[in-house]
Amino acid sequence: MDIQRLRNLTTGLLHTEIGHIYEDLGAITGEQGLMTHMLPRVMKAVEPWLREHVTESRFWDGKYDTTHTGTIELPEPTEADRTEMFERYKAQPSPLEGKDVIAVQL
Repeated sequence: MDIQRLRNLTTGLLHTEIGHIYEDLGAITGEQGLMTHMLPRVMKAVEPWLREHVTESRFWDGKYDTTHTGTIELPEPTEADRTEMFERYKAQPSPLEGKDVIAVQL
């Protein structure tokens, strides 16, 4: 994985383009079609897995750093990993809870 793209996920700061966050979170979770309102909770849900596999402290410094470049090998998450991610996601409060939401069917 490109280090700048990974820094999008580890620092919470946009180092590349927003589309990469959708793509990379989709690849990690195995879920395609993530929506914007889901991204903060998905990032929290995958963080423990990322911390397990990305141990270099520079990735977690919370800084915008375009000099941190290259690639890093990330393993494919197992089904058990993805189940844990989904459980962490479900345990978080929904940003839509208590709001009037209108369903639109096409």
